[in-house]
Amino acid sequence: MQDIFDQLLTYAKGIWIRKWIVILVAWLVCIVGWPVVMKLPDTFESSAQVYVDTDSLLKPLLKGIALETNPQQQVALMVRTLLSRPNLEKIARLTDLDLKAQTPEQFDRLLEDLKSEIAIKSASTEKRGRNQNQNLFTFSYSSYDPILAKNVVQSTLSTLVENTLGDKREDSDSAHEFLDRQIDEYEQRLVEAENQLKEFKRRNIGVMPGEQGDYYSRLERTKLALRDVELQLKESDIRYQSLNNQLKEERDAADSLTYNQADSNIKTSYDSRIEQMEGDLDQLKLKYTDRHPDIRETTRVLEDLVEKRKQELERIITEIKTTGVNRTVGYQELKFATAEAQAATRSLRVRADSHKARLLELEQKIHTIPEIEAELTALNRDYEITLEKYNELISRRESVQLSQSAEVTSDSFQFRVVEPPRVPSKATGPKRILLHSAVLAGGLVIGLGLAFLLGQARPVFFSSRQLNQITGLTVLGSVSKLHSVEVISRTRRNGFLFVFFGVSLVGLYGVILGLQINPALNQKLINHIPDISGAVSPYIDPILLKLKSML
Repeated sequence: MQDIFDQLLTYAKGIWIRKWIVILVAWLVCIVGWPVVMKLPDTFESSAQVYVDTDSLLKPLLKGIALETNPQQQVALMVRTLLSRPNLEKIARLTDLDLKAQTPEQFDRLLEDLKSEIAIKSASTEKRGRNQNQNLFTFSYSSYDPILAKNVVQSTLSTLVENTLGDKREDSDSAHEFLDRQIDEYEQRLVEAENQLKEFKRRNIGVMPGEQGDYYSRLERTKLALRDVELQLKESDIRYQSLNNQLKEERDAADSLTYNQADSNIKTSYDSRIEQMEGDLDQLKLKYTDRHPDIRETTRVLEDLVEKRKQELERIITEIKTTGVNRTVGYQELKFATAEAQAATRSLRVRADSHKARLLELEQKIHTIPEIEAELTALNRDYEITLEKYNELISRRESVQLSQSAEVTSDSFQFRVVEPPRVPSKATGPKRILLHSAVLAGGLVIGLGLAFLLGQARPVFFSSRQLNQITGLTVLGSVSKLHSVEVISRTRRNGFLFVFFGVSLVGLYGVILGLQINPALNQKLINHIPDISGAVSPYIDPILLKLKSML
């Protein structure tokens, strides 16, 4: 750290011994620069504020049924593209700036200058940290001609409004045309897909998958159905065999039927009468003897009924043996159940044969049907996608038409000029105080730099330690220089003159600043200064404009 301090001290001493170079260069720069700054022409700035109202009354009514755009993004895009070359050419023509350009190169330079000099700011960027409306914009332009400044700002606003309305209608028309082309294209695709699907179904009729699912699902269901039918068929066949065996046993029993068996098992039409007559006879025997006429008559009738019953039993036995028909209720039910079991078995066998044939047919088409189903799935998928896109485009076109109708009645946003552009009455530039200070600072910096460079070109040793460090030789001693009275007097006089010129420079700077505060006195002084700004303005104007944009 001490070495760095010593080095800086050496540089300062080297500059100090050449202090007259610093003051002379500063005076020279200020004598040339300050008159130039004072003679610079005044610049006038015209500005306007515009508020973009994006709250349309139709917006909540059309929500969900018309195209929804973001007005904030549209406004930001329009402002960013306002200073494009076509718009700049339009502004130049409206303000007659194009008449100043004689060649294409000059016209290009004029447009570049116009683009850099037109300033567009929003309220949100001007006051950060505050809740400002970002749709409030400020347009400003500076020129030596106040009327020109006002005309440029007015032309910029007019160009913004016209481009906005024209772009909105052009965008709507372009969107409508694009949707029409896409709808026609998708309509052709839809017709082609429908024809392909129709031709495919006609070509593969009979093997198309239906409501039962795809090939493998149908194959699995057919196998399960065949397994169930075969199981039911076995159960029905077992039941039929069992009933048939029981029926045979009943028939065999009927063939060996005797009178005694029939008498105890078969009912006749005389059984109830005989039972009644036997009861009456028992009552009469309790009252009378066997020779009583009533008992005799009852006995005779009972014997006659018994004989008739016997004849009927013989006839039934003969009929059973000859025809195999039994009149018992159990036999008839068994016969009916056997017939039903036989019919069910035949029906299940037919169903099993049908399932077997269907399974055989499916197994023979194990390589054909899956390919057909895969192709059908692809065709249906393409058709559904095309139909979905077609319906979506139709819906979008309706939304565009509704949006266009809404734009005819009410714009989605409107421009409201909060502060119109005016012809400025006071100059806003150049900032002469700042430029005068920059001239003074520049002169001092140039003088210090020149003194430093001369000190590096012709260095001076100020101490034995510095000589030792530079040469690497041991310094044995030093000889002090004694100044005469004349030298001391001249040195003091030079120091007084240096202070005088330095103070005079600062005082002159203060006088110039005072003149800037008093415009009338400053104008009188300017009128007596030779006009050298015309010669230096082509070189200094770009610098001043750059400084203005930075400030």
